[in-house]
Amino acid sequence: MNQRGRGGAPKPPGQPTRGVDSARRVLQILLDFSESHPETTIEEVAENHGISAPSAYRYMALLREMYLVEDQGRGSYVLAPQILRLAAAAERTFDLGSIARPFLDRLREETNETSLIVRRIRDGAVCLAVSQPDKSFSYSFLPGHIMGLHRGAVAKALLAMMPLSEQKAYLKKIQPPLEPAALASLQKDLATIRATGLAESESEVDAGVWAVASPITVSGRNLGAVSVVAPTFHVDEASKSMMREKIQDAAAAISNAVVLAHP
Repeated sequence: MNQRGRGGAPKPPGQPTRGVDSARRVLQILLDFSESHPETTIEEVAENHGISAPSAYRYMALLREMYLVEDQGRGSYVLAPQILRLAAAAERTFDLGSIARPFLDRLREETNETSLIVRRIRDGAVCLAVSQPDKSFSYSFLPGHIMGLHRGAVAKALLAMMPLSEQKAYLKKIQPPLEPAALASLQKDLATIRATGLAESESEVDAGVWAVASPITVSGRNLGAVSVVAPTFHVDEASKSMMREKIQDAAAAISNAVVLAHP
């Protein structure tokens, strides 16, 4: 795996390309931004990269000109919305379903129940892949199906891992609005999922179905969630405990596979 620089950005492999020092510096400054380091200042850029303040200002001015950063007006800079377009393009080439398929099949074999993987697209959870044993019992959440983020273990695993500001905005948009008691219960569930990395539900999407899920996270970023679903009459406390352990192991294994596939 490649070594990583500040903010988790990968260090370029091989020998440096000659004659592009200024371009390299601009890109290095851009790669300093991350979820844990969302803004910077001219002084910080100058110090981190060993350059003068006027040089740092020129580099930031170029990034502003290309609509890649914005001046917050307090001497600090943040990424501009233009970056979201680049992120969306990158995500379209990232096939989480294919990477996760062997782990879904293993979950199905170990639990003899249905396993699936989802990712978030805007305000919905989209099923990417399913591995289902040869049973007549069917579920509504199949590949390509989209559902809200506030019902079901696997969807709530995605909602729990959203930035809190986005999570609050989503909760306000739910229609029809949740009753105060139901909203409080959901918020409590989300806090628990965020802390433990484990979500459970029963009869929230399909009647008579129990589900357990775990978010898939790489370098602090949530990429999706993996789940096992089963008819409630198939599961007792011993099997639930086994599936909780299996699902968290699967989430960790998929995360590692993603890193290996995209070093």
